[in-house]
Amino acid sequence: MAHQPHTSIATRTDPTAPSPQSNAADEAQARIDDDITALHLSICALRTKRNTLSPISRLPPETLAIIFVHCARHYYYCEDLGAWKAPPWLNVSYICRHWRDVALNCASLWTFLFVSSQRWTEELLYRSKMAPLKIRIDVRYSKHKELMFLEKAAAYAGRVQHLSLKLTRHTVEGVLPKLSSRAPLLKTLRIAVERSGHFGERQVVLDTLFNGDTPALRTLELSNCYISWSSSVLCGLTNLRLRDLTSSSQPTITELIAMLRRMPNLVYLYLENALTSASQFILNSEGLDLPRLSRLALIAPFSAIVAFLTHVRIPLKTEARIKCRYENSNNDYTPLYPLLAKRFNNTSETQTPVILSLVIESSPCGLQFVLSTFERDFDRRPYSSTRSSYDAGHLCEDWDCGIPLKLDIDFWSTTGMDREGLIGGVCRSVSLTHLRGARLTIDITTSLSPAFWKGTFGHLQELRFIRMTDTTRQGLAAMLSLGPHHRSENQDGATVEGSLQVFAPSLAELELESVDFSEDCLGRTQGNSDQCTTSALCLYDALSRRKAGGYALRQLVISDCMYVYGHHVAKWEKVVDKVDWDMVTRTEDDYEDEDDEDDDEDEYYDDEYDPYGVGYFDDFY
Repeated sequence: MAHQPHTSIATRTDPTAPSPQSNAADEAQARIDDDITALHLSICALRTKRNTLSPISRLPPETLAIIFVHCARHYYYCEDLGAWKAPPWLNVSYICRHWRDVALNCASLWTFLFVSSQRWTEELLYRSKMAPLKIRIDVRYSKHKELMFLEKAAAYAGRVQHLSLKLTRHTVEGVLPKLSSRAPLLKTLRIAVERSGHFGERQVVLDTLFNGDTPALRTLELSNCYISWSSSVLCGLTNLRLRDLTSSSQPTITELIAMLRRMPNLVYLYLENALTSASQFILNSEGLDLPRLSRLALIAPFSAIVAFLTHVRIPLKTEARIKCRYENSNNDYTPLYPLLAKRFNNTSETQTPVILSLVIESSPCGLQFVLSTFERDFDRRPYSSTRSSYDAGHLCEDWDCGIPLKLDIDFWSTTGMDREGLIGGVCRSVSLTHLRGARLTIDITTSLSPAFWKGTFGHLQELRFIRMTDTTRQGLAAMLSLGPHHRSENQDGATVEGSLQVFAPSLAELELESVDFSEDCLGRTQGNSDQCTTSALCLYDALSRRKAGGYALRQLVISDCMYVYGHHVAKWEKVVDKVDWDMVTRTEDDYEDEDDEDDDEDEYYDDEYDPYGVGYFDDFY
C-alpha cells in the first residue's frame, strides 16, 4: 500500500476562511443593500417631489426664512437662555431637505448668539456669515464660561446690532474693558447692573463703553448705571429708558431737557426713579417739544413730574404712565390740575382723548387713576400695584390698549391730606363729559361726601354704570337720590320736585361689592337725611325716589355686603328691574369672631410659651 503523507494541523482547511458559497452570499447581500439604498433614495426623491406640491412648500423661500427668523426671535427673547446647549430653532432645519436648505442659506437665522459650547458659538458665527449679530448674556455670576463667550463675542463688536447685558458690580470691571471697540452697527443697547444692597454704593459709569462711538444707536436702556448726560451716545435716540439711578447720578430737569434736545425723534421715554427733586428748579431756557413721542413713563418726585410736564410739550396722543412720589411733607397737588386739563380738557383740540371709563382706587398710601377710551374697561390695574414697588416687574403699563393715562399719587401719611379734594380735583381736570362707566375702590381712610358725588359725577349725562368696591357707605344713598331720600316708613312713593338736579340721569346699572351698610339708620327713623348712615333700607328709599321720578335702575348687583337680608332684596326688587344678590349676609359679629381667632393665635404663640424648651430661641433673638 502506498504511503499517505501526514497532514498537519497547519495545512488543514481553515473553517473561518470564506468559502466560495459564502462569498457568493455576501455579494448577493451587497447587491440587495445597494438596491435598498437606491430604492430609499428613490423614495426620498419622490417624497421631496410630493412635498413640493404641499401648500407649505409653495411659500417663497424668502417668506419661509422670515417665519424661521420670527421663530428664533420668539425663543431668543422669551425664554431662559441658560438651559440651552443648542439653539431650539435648529429644529426647523431637520424637517425636510427644502427647509434645511432655506435655513442654512438664511444668515440672519443664526445671528442670535447666547452662551453655549465653543462648538456652537463658532458654528453660529460661521452660519451667520457677515450678518449683524444679537447678543444676550448674563454675567451676574461671573462664570468662566460666560466671560470667555463675551471675550469671543467682543471680537465681533463691529457686527453687533443688539446687545443685552446683565452684570453685577463685581463683574463690571472685567466686562467693560472687553467692550471698548467702536460699534458702528449697534442699534439697541440694554445694560442692567444688579444692586449690591450696600448703602451708599457708587453707581457704575459707562463712559468708556464702545469708546462712545455708536452712530447707529437708537434704543438705550440703563438700569442702576448711567452715562455722562452730555455723551454723544445720547444723540439721535428713539427709545430711552433710565431706571433706578442713585440720587448722585440722577440728572436735573435742566440736564434732562438739554439731553432730550438731542433726541428730536424720540418715540418712547421711560424715566423710572431716574429724576431728582425739582422743588428748587428754575428753567433758564425755553421748553422742549417732543412731537413724535407716543409713550411716556415717569416715576419721580412730585416736583419733578410737574417740572417735566410744564416744560416738555408732548402730543395729545401720547400715552402717559405717571407715578408721583411723595416728597418733603407736600400735600398740595393742585399744580398738577392745569397740566392734566391742558391734555384732557382741551375742547379746542380734536385729538383730545374721549374718556369713556374711569377707575379710581384709594389705599392708605395713595390714589390711583386709570382713564380709558373704551366702554366698561374696568379690569385694568393701576400703574403700580403697591406703594413700594418701583421695579418694572410690578408695573402694569397696558400700552396700546386705549388708555391715555394711568396716574398714581403716593402719600407718606394721611395726616393733613384732603383725599376727597384730590380725587375731585383730578376728575374735574379731566373731561368726563362722555363718561359711560366708573369703578371706584375706596378704602376706609377716604371719606366721600354727598357733595363730592353730586359735584363730580352727578352732572354726567351719559354715565350708565357704576361699580363700587370696599366703599364706605357714607353718602351712598344721598348720591343716588333725587333729593332728601328719607321719608316715613309707610310711604311707598315720592314725587320728585322738578327743580332738583338728577344724579346721573342715564344711570342704569349699579354694582356694590363689600360695602358695609349700617344695621339701622337713625336718620331714616327721624326722617332726617342729614343724619343718614346708609342702611340697606336707605338705599331702597333712594332707589324708590329714582323710580318715582322716571330714573329707575335696570340692574342692581349686591355681593359680600354687610347687613343685607332677604327682605331688603325683596324691597329692592320692587324698584329695580333686576336684582342679583350673592345670598351672603355679613354682620359685625363676623369681625368679632375673626378678632377672637386672632387673640387665640396670640395666646398660643405667647412670648412666654417655649414649646422646644427653655432658651431654645435665645440664639435667634
